[in-house]
Amino acid sequence: MNLQWLNSPTRWKDSVTVGFAILTIIETTLAVSTISLDCLWGKYNWIVKLLLVVGMFTFIVVVAFIVKYVKTKKGISIKIRGIKVNIRQGDIFKEEGWKVIAFNEFFDTTVDDIIIAHNTLNGIFIDHYVEDIDDLQRTITNVVENTKFKRRLRNGRYVYPLGRIITYKDFMLLAFTHFENNEAHLTQKDYEDCLRVMWIEICRTYANKPIFLPLLGSGITRFDGTPHKSKFDLLKCMLCTLRTSGANINQPITILLTEEAIQDINIYEMKGVK
Repeated sequence: MNLQWLNSPTRWKDSVTVGFAILTIIETTLAVSTISLDCLWGKYNWIVKLLLVVGMFTFIVVVAFIVKYVKTKKGISIKIRGIKVNIRQGDIFKEEGWKVIAFNEFFDTTVDDIIIAHNTLNGIFIDHYVEDIDDLQRTITNVVENTKFKRRLRNGRYVYPLGRIITYKDFMLLAFTHFENNEAHLTQKDYEDCLRVMWIEICRTYANKPIFLPLLGSGITRFDGTPHKSKFDLLKCMLCTLRTSGANINQPITILLTEEAIQDINIYEMKGVK
């Protein structure tokens, strides 16, 4: 039985706050109505009365905790520097708005299970949502360099700084990983820097439309020097870099999680990221 949902310090803290608030309301109501607790409980000694209060408080806290869990187990909304951020389960391709799709630093478009795997979001996008691959390649090649994060030539190929975005229809194509020996990889510092640039690039290109992102880094990306990167850490990093990026975005940002990811992550803990 998965009891991981019980391990949520922020939810317990908020539930305790609710418990104290409700007890305060009860006490104030009784005081105003001149009803004493002695009338309600009879002439028990102080130990019994204390146990009754503790029992009532514990019951309220547990109920509040369960209610908060039920209300937030499929998603939460938070504010980061005034930007509304939704975190919930969903399919990015079914959303209406900008959809962020991660590519490597070359914006490769070959789906062959070597350069790009068919079962990744990148592969699904190209296989099922790109009608003309030549048109996509022309869009990438002929992109206007109206950003400070400009591409450069490396061994005869254009390479884009991590975090750079190229728009295509209602998709934001993101340069997300380095690519060497047919492996997508980046370091922890690369990841954080990439996310900060990405938020700035989204601010530059979003044209006042909602933005939808997957949990970046949770697929087959390899993190150099880091044996395991938890989904919780990835999500927290996405939110923290939004906070520190300075990007001003006036539309909701939605981070979409898979069913597996939303069961693994205590998303209520993200309420602590402001």
